[in-house]
Amino acid sequence: MNQRDTLGLLGRYSDPEQEYSVAWNPLTTLKSPSSIKTDRIISFLLFHFHGQITPTAGYAAAVADPLRNLLQEIRVYGSHAQFGAQTPIRVRAKSTSDMNGIYRIGYAPRDIVFDNGVQVVGPQVLPNPTVAGHHYDVDVFWTLPLFPLPMGLNLAPLYSLKGPDWAGNLMVDCDAGDGTAIGSTSANIAFTAYGAQAGTPQLFVNVIRPLVTVDLMNRISPAITFKSYRLQDAVAQQASFALGKISDLNIGKRMAAIHTASGTLFAAVSPGIRATVAFLDTIITRLVVSLDGKYLALPYSGRVQSEMQSWLGGAPFPVGYGAYSFIRQSGNPDSAFPAETLTAARRFELDGDVTAAAGQGIEVMQTEILGSPSISA
Repeated sequence: MNQRDTLGLLGRYSDPEQEYSVAWNPLTTLKSPSSIKTDRIISFLLFHFHGQITPTAGYAAAVADPLRNLLQEIRVYGSHAQFGAQTPIRVRAKSTSDMNGIYRIGYAPRDIVFDNGVQVVGPQVLPNPTVAGHHYDVDVFWTLPLFPLPMGLNLAPLYSLKGPDWAGNLMVDCDAGDGTAIGSTSANIAFTAYGAQAGTPQLFVNVIRPLVTVDLMNRISPAITFKSYRLQDAVAQQASFALGKISDLNIGKRMAAIHTASGTLFAAVSPGIRATVAFLDTIITRLVVSLDGKYLALPYSGRVQSEMQSWLGGAPFPVGYGAYSFIRQSGNPDSAFPAETLTAARRFELDGDVTAAAGQGIEVMQTEILGSPSISA
């Protein structure tokens, strides 16, 4: 089979296949009961919260996109046949959803909300937060691509997780939020089964796989995409600076992209919970990447950076988000920065201009690539 015929078999995907479901309980780690099936390539995980939310007292809903905080952190980990124990995915669920909106222009998860049995039309939020006695039946979705963005789906299998390489031990953990994650208090929010004032919500975990033959899958040796984040809240709160360090950057893998999310934090949260009141462009006003004190590029304004990002994406770049991507213009992972060649003695940093104030937060997200994909003859 020649290369053209081989590539012609890539780009077709299954519909979501339910892998497992677990009871959703606030402030718990929701663990996969066993390894997800590793007989095929996995390109997406799709998480689905299905339950009822009942405010027992009115609340302010003073956070952005509150339902997106029902999941907090998602981790995918296991032991790779070549690289050993690895955690390729450690992301915040809310940020993952926002990243999908950046790279799938116009996309927003189609969450479905019923308020006392009447479907809510429009933005999918709890529409009457100041009134007690409303029972909200909700379906909330988070889609997690296991490959870099942007990327055509015909190439995504070459940067996805090949199940047989993980030897039946690929696990998924999710940290559940609570009432504070959606802008209330733990005491004022009851979580129950869908359509009932009793029982427990469910989290369904689905996988989406490329439709390739066993022969082709066996001939694919994919690269591994790593997605991780660091919270740099102290940088956003201590002192303003121009062209100072926001965060160290990882080395050891090719760096595909760095993204930031910044805004004011909801303070009255339970331990381990993160929720943002409002995303703001006034916290990080310019982003640059530096190596040993030398800037890879030095725009004079973060606003011109956002304008270019808007042009590339065909829509305004989201408020509060910043990007320094090595692959966005091309969609080609080969254009990633070769950070795997750096040693610990090198200074690989995300720098920029920051206007600090109390109560602000910064999240720095990194997308990296380990290895190079190949298809054997």
